Amino acid sequence: MGLSRTPAGLAAEYLFFKNEVLVYVEGHTDIAFYRIILENYNCRIRTYSEEKGFDKLLEGLRNKDLHYVIVLDGHYDILTRKRSVHRRIILLHRHSYENYLIEEEPIEHFRYSRANVEDSLEELPGSFDAILIETEQRFKELLILDIANQHAKTGFKVFPKGAEQFFLDQDSADFNVSKIQDLSIKASQQINKQIIESARSLVQDYLNEHRFIDILPGHFALSIIRRWINHSVNVRKNILEDEIRVYLTSEVWRVVKSRDHVSLKRRLHNAVREAEQMRQVFTRQSLP
Repeated sequence: MGLSRTPAGLAAEYLFFKNEVLVYVEGHTDIAFYRIILENYNCRIRTYSEEKGFDKLLEGLRNKDLHYVIVLDGHYDILTRKRSVHRRIILLHRHSYENYLIEEEPIEHFRYSRANVEDSLEELPGSFDAILIETEQRFKELLILDIANQHAKTGFKVFPKGAEQFFLDQDSADFNVSKIQDLSIKASQQINKQIIESARSLVQDYLNEHRFIDILPGHFALSIIRRWINHSVNVRKNILEDEIRVYLTSEVWRVVKSRDHVSLKRRLHNAVREAEQMRQVFTRQSLP
């Protein structure tokens, strides 16, 4: 069994990368997103698992101030927790890294790059703002109920990984409203109104400074954007989500200067620089 396969081994993994700072992120698809803004830093990006040693990693920073960095998806925690518990634990201000990809300029670049030649010379159908507005209108209540179920610990998970089942058919970009309403009824059956209203208040507070798409689960949100792109560019080839991810991962850091993007880059750079300074001191002190 490899060292990083055990909880204790994962927490001690930084000792075996003496010349690099380790930056832990949630999943393999996250790596490319962070690699771009850390390409000039002396670090290696690794993934963690909540089932395999994640608590040990957190403990190593909180209690021992070890020299590595952890990036945490915001999930619904950002509705109640504004600050991280440690300066080298980077808490996203959106649900997941995918939510940072959903920005108008890079998505429009992608749409026009994938449209048929004759279509790319004209204005493509569909509006980025319109799909964001409709997504909020259709899924806001489900989001509130998902948060309420989480707080009530019912075990009921509202959102699947992708949004495919909520469209009228496999070729349509129109939402199946009756199916969404049926799920809303089902999701509200195990929780009382007070918990639902508390969740509603948390969401509204978040929306005072963010977009709805920023708190919608990242995989789900990106699957909606993918369906809209496929429908709007009018090409026969079905554009895969991985193709969209790869393009947006690089393009978003090139053209987007939102408050969330600037903040994430700054906090991550500061954390890696600090960990690198600590690593150098640790290495010197370890010399015979």
